[in-house]
Amino acid sequence: MSTTTDHAREFVIIGQDTGTGFTLWDVAPTPTDPIKRACALQEIGVDVADALGDYATVTATSARAAVDQHLRALAHRYGLSRYHLTPGSRLDSYKASTTEPFGSAHILAATRDAGYRIEASSARGTAAFTVDGLPTRYPRETRDRVRAGVVNSGLDWPTTTVLVKIVPIGDTPDNVPGAGASGLDLAVACSVLSAAGQLSPDCLAGAALVGELGLDGSVRTPHGLPRTVSRLGRDGQAVLVPAAAVRDLKHTGARVIGVSCLNEALAVLAGHWHHSTDCTHCTSPLPHQPCTATAPCTPCRAKTAATSR
Repeated sequence: MSTTTDHAREFVIIGQDTGTGFTLWDVAPTPTDPIKRACALQEIGVDVADALGDYATVTATSARAAVDQHLRALAHRYGLSRYHLTPGSRLDSYKASTTEPFGSAHILAATRDAGYRIEASSARGTAAFTVDGLPTRYPRETRDRVRAGVVNSGLDWPTTTVLVKIVPIGDTPDNVPGAGASGLDLAVACSVLSAAGQLSPDCLAGAALVGELGLDGSVRTPHGLPRTVSRLGRDGQAVLVPAAAVRDLKHTGARVIGVSCLNEALAVLAGHWHHSTDCTHCTSPLPHQPCTATAPCTPCRAKTAATSR
């Protein structure tokens, strides 16, 4: 059933309120028939109570808008400036506001020996998935892991022409070894899903991703992770890494966020958990870049420059 409508309708949001964040279990339109609606909500109420959860009904134009509205209400209830989805949230129905599967997105990643900008595009045409920029034999392995990890996470793989370019950044030497190339999997998966409209590209700003994807969507530790995270942490952005490796990365000095699976990584990005606590725009549910008084985002810098002329 579609979770986006042309007009506002009622949605039921099911999950668990932790007091500092909301774990989303599901969101769906309520039945339009009054009797069926009452029966459905009664059954939902019993089920979520047994699971120590709760539900709420919200009128909105899409499932995403309904959840965002609910998060604003929770923030107001607790007197907080913002309220986020927790990493354990299920994002099957919480997708980008647009249903258009064509677009582009990019994010930072790295291996032990080099830093990269992962650029993904989703275009009209025959369904295909191409990865350019990896050493020989690695593209096929990456494609197989990423596609299986996305599908087995319960997410939709785009039926479009998907192209991923892995572009070296900084002083990257030629003929970089392929060791640790599997650590680019998580960044490839998230950039593809973002390009295909399942996550706003703005949610990728301010983050770098390092992790190998298991066929089940789990995030695993790649070769040379400490050195990789040290490389990415120099610029101050948050680095999403395998949850099992967080303790071993304290000495890197980077701000790391552990995720155990692809869905958790998407929840962190969609909920802006990778932004600093003093992010100026995080009081708004709309997608935005990280922005603080000491490190303004590009639009804010441009606005300041224009007003100072």
